[in-house]
Amino acid sequence: MKLNIIKYSGQGKPLVLLHGWGMNSHVWQPLLPTLVQHAQVTCIDLPGHGANSHLPLGTLAEAVEQLAPHIPQDAVIMGWSLGGLIAQGLAHALPERIAALILIASTPKFVAENDWAHGVSPDLLALFGRSLQTDYLGTVKRFFALQFLSTKTDTRLVNALRERIMEHPASITALEEGLTILQTADFSQAPVTQPALWMLGKLDKLIPVSLTDALPEMGYEHIAVLDSAAHVPFVTHPELFMERVEAFLGGL
Repeated sequence: MKLNIIKYSGQGKPLVLLHGWGMNSHVWQPLLPTLVQHAQVTCIDLPGHGANSHLPLGTLAEAVEQLAPHIPQDAVIMGWSLGGLIAQGLAHALPERIAALILIASTPKFVAENDWAHGVSPDLLALFGRSLQTDYLGTVKRFFALQFLSTKTDTRLVNALRERIMEHPASITALEEGLTILQTADFSQAPVTQPALWMLGKLDKLIPVSLTDALPEMGYEHIAVLDSAAHVPFVTHPELFMERVEAFLGGL
């Protein structure tokens, strides 16, 4: 079965956008007019999500295998949250094709364990997994609200964006498989070799800002923390977000 993608004409390097868990490419819509001024943009709904809800997401390796044919040469992958983990998988699988990564509110390892303190509680992910079985739409909506917690955001904008995304929901199977990827993916001992910009929100309730302590130890040089942002900085702080992106792209 074919993966649906959307390409936008633009200026600059190829830029592939990968969204987060339970979302789809509509989350990028407010940013697209600005992005196409700096890159040739491709939006991909992850398998099992949005326009590709008919496809299985599978394991991290299977998701990477499905996406790989659609990654152009010399591409920059912009991955948000779960999309950032998949972007790291693609960077390892396609080292000659991927030029750089922009990793937004993402992490080398999503879950906190004994040797990794910079993640979410395993209990939180388990709670989302149980909730999916009883209240699918409510679970996704609560997750969406959690991403904006503590930020000053136009409620109407957030609600309109949520409703637009929920018009094309992910399949329950893909949501379960996505949670498994979040639970098991681990790049904490395998940093990517391409240039990577890590962009984190200081108020993020999912990706702790303490991750900034670990990233330099892994060899990462480009790290930006937006003080008043949480898990969706490209929606809540688009101008500041684009300043960081433009500076990074300009240095490639």
